[in-house]
Amino acid sequence: MKMIILAGMPATGKSTLAKKLAVEFGYPIIEKDNIKEGLFDVLGFENYARKRRLDEAANMVLLRMTEAMIKGDCSVIIDNNFDAESGRCLCELIERYQPDCVTIFLGGNIQTLYERYVDRDEHHRRHLGHILQDHYPPMEGETTDYRMSREEFDEKFVSRGMDKFHCPGARITVDMTCPEQVDIDALVKEIRGMWREEAYHEEKDNT
Repeated sequence: MKMIILAGMPATGKSTLAKKLAVEFGYPIIEKDNIKEGLFDVLGFENYARKRRLDEAANMVLLRMTEAMIKGDCSVIIDNNFDAESGRCLCELIERYQPDCVTIFLGGNIQTLYERYVDRDEHHRRHLGHILQDHYPPMEGETTDYRMSREEFDEKFVSRGMDKFHCPGARITVDMTCPEQVDIDALVKEIRGMWREEAYHEEKDNT
């Protein structure tokens, strides 16, 4: 089976790119944010510590689903901003099962990503559970506006190692500072080329 991992900092466009790659390759997407939103809606949270626990639970569900896809020999796209701990668990899965894995790491200028993140939240282009920090759902009549500071952004994401994710297998780094400049067709061609090269070397080793 083949696995495409989309990792990197928030607001790099992982989900948008995942959808485009899903069309090109015909693979299903396992997206942590989608899992988290279901947990937000069913369980809610009453403080930030509880919100972090739901994030950890979503990571666990994503890893269990990924393992099931590998065992079922089903190719898949994984979309998650892996931190140090969840990244370590994914690496263990890859080392154990040895799927044909390509990581697409999305990076960029941190200040630009922060500004994009804040703009996205201020215009409510995400589920409110991601935006609100202290409790969800909001109380009736309560404002749902929240502006994360740069210091908070660094603490929640950079300090957790989301900008340093590495795992076994091939890797492509894409600068998403200006996402409109990314050539999707070239990226797809590069991924397919990596798999062809790997298949060639495997065939050569077996002869």
